Amino acid sequence: MKKGFRWLFMGLMIIGLAGCKGGSSEAVSEGPQKLDWQFDVGDDVVTGETEGAGEWSPTYKVNLKIVGGGDTVLFNGTVTLKSPAMMGSEFLKAAVTEKGLAQEGIDTGFVTTLGDYTNNAEDNIYWTFTVNGASSDWGVNQYQMRNNDYMLWTYAVVDWSAPPVVPERETGDWCFEVGADRVTAEAEGAGEWSPTYKVNLKIVGGGDDVLFNGIVTLKSPAMMGSEFLKAAVTEKGLAQEGIDTGFVTTLGDYTNNAEDNIYWSFTVNGVSSDWGVNQYQMREGDYMLWTYAEMVW
Repeated sequence: MKKGFRWLFMGLMIIGLAGCKGGSSEAVSEGPQKLDWQFDVGDDVVTGETEGAGEWSPTYKVNLKIVGGGDTVLFNGTVTLKSPAMMGSEFLKAAVTEKGLAQEGIDTGFVTTLGDYTNNAEDNIYWTFTVNGASSDWGVNQYQMRNNDYMLWTYAVVDWSAPPVVPERETGDWCFEVGADRVTAEAEGAGEWSPTYKVNLKIVGGGDDVLFNGIVTLKSPAMMGSEFLKAAVTEKGLAQEGIDTGFVTTLGDYTNNAEDNIYWSFTVNGVSSDWGVNQYQMREGDYMLWTYAEMVW
């Protein structure tokens, strides 16, 4: 199924190579600018919990729009879910269920029907989706959403000859200056259809000691944050504990210190994670920052 899904989207692959952009003080003073993929969010509202949600499960809000044939809008609004996984299929299914729409393929990841619109191989018309303007390398049941994402579903002719689109990326103070370190690797299980992503990664130990600052290019079937971190740590020959389990206790010469409340923690694009690094799915062009510092609870 993954190979078939990959083939379907190969022609539509959107590679977010664009990094953070510098801006003048004048541009900054104007406030955040709306990006092309940030569609006008409608009035539909869905709130719910997914199977398996518990006390510690986070709650995310996703902007979701579903557009069928002839620009028929089947759903446009927000879906707020409490979930232990935050898979795209959970948000899509919540919206479709709320609207009473027919559907096929959401749970398996390859959507063939939404509402009255079914994939038509003869005319090359398919359901496809983007998140923040970028196509997915996985089925919707394997794509991990983030709070305030923009997910757009469209039923349209797939143009295999169209050049890839590079969506504009959000920017912020979290766009650190990327250093000269470079690592290229393959994760365990990587195969012919596995994508390759570049992630900007910086690791800062005690006293602002920079252990790594650069780009990790990784071929992986999962794109978990732990894979990128481990590639960087391995390249530098640093000691580490906890990467594979998700709760990092040691990087280099710096080990978590409960007495002084000093721990390793990470952000991606300036946002802390609700999961261990081994459960956090990275995206092309992400900025991952690791810091060893006193925690403020």
